[in-house]
Amino acid sequence: MFFKKRKPQWKKKMHTEEKMGKTQSCQKAHIHNLIIVDESGSMRHLKDVTLSGINETINTIKSAQKEYHETQTHTLTLVTFDSGNRVNIRYHFINTPIENVSEFSDYCPNGCTPLYDAMGISISELHNKIKDDEYATAVVTVLTDGMENSSQEWNAESLRKLISQLKEKGWSFSYMGSAHDVKDVADLLSINNFVEFSHNDKGTCRSWDREMSSRSAYFAKMHNMIHADCFGPLDARVEKMKEFANEYYSDRVTPENITSLNPNEIFVFGSNIEGKHNGGAAATALNFGAIMGQGEGIQGNSYAIPTTGIQEQLIDAISRFINFAAKHPELRFLVTRIGCGNAGYSPNQIAQYFIPCTKLENVSLPRDFWDILGLKM
Repeated sequence: MFFKKRKPQWKKKMHTEEKMGKTQSCQKAHIHNLIIVDESGSMRHLKDVTLSGINETINTIKSAQKEYHETQTHTLTLVTFDSGNRVNIRYHFINTPIENVSEFSDYCPNGCTPLYDAMGISISELHNKIKDDEYATAVVTVLTDGMENSSQEWNAESLRKLISQLKEKGWSFSYMGSAHDVKDVADLLSINNFVEFSHNDKGTCRSWDREMSSRSAYFAKMHNMIHADCFGPLDARVEKMKEFANEYYSDRVTPENITSLNPNEIFVFGSNIEGKHNGGAAATALNFGAIMGQGEGIQGNSYAIPTTGIQEQLIDAISRFINFAAKHPELRFLVTRIGCGNAGYSPNQIAQYFIPCTKLENVSLPRDFWDILGLKM
């Protein structure tokens, strides 16, 4: 009989201590959050919801600082811009450690839109501050409701060149826009992560929700990368950060016709209470593990939401699904047009119950649901 040779306990202990020492001495990522917000006159009726979105984003960054204190530190630079009777580019926080950032309230929309100057000046100044720090990167977010109309120092070509250079260093850029050709402007500036929102409180609020969920997911990926290899070689690290930046706003529109699923994807469909999956999306769900006689919950690679019965029961079932999805970030949930078939509801009636999903990066919704919620995907 052969016996496996056991390692001496002192060696095991020393190995554990060395491993702990390595974890404790890992260099943290220095994440510089730059938020650039339009303060021109057309934002006046969105003042309150914009202030709320900024402060909730600040709290999101503070939460990340606490949760991932072993792997990352955060600063905030907050810039607003207009061309009214004051300085066009206003700094409210400048590379301030996030724990020292107070609630923001100094937001008074007025004047025109020097978008390119605001972006070019603040991005280049941040780059000059952190360019010699190999552990630094930046997450840049822009919100505007109008096209450029009053910049004097920067133009689209020079700004595009700057952004393209910094993307190669792993910087992340996202663009939230309304009331103009958002995709065209984002493409012009070499920003591939963009969201177009309805020019009202609902759309602005949903846009900030989307931004916060994306930012949280980005911070989690950074934590996992550092925790796995203690930051690793610079070239490999930059490639991973470029990957995280490219998928900052992940595709969250449920495809029209789903014929196959990836292993981590869940097909979310409307069922009757009896679990008779005889037609529509319910019949399709049988291909993904749906069980006859089971009217609610996870079933293989599918999840049933009962849509028959009284409306309150449907609302409760959707709420239970949302809680389940929040507890399983490792899965991606593809929500179909729940309740809009045999159950007789309209998308306008149903979409509102999925509002909490705007904060869940692992949930996709039908395109018309996003439109109703104020985001054009």
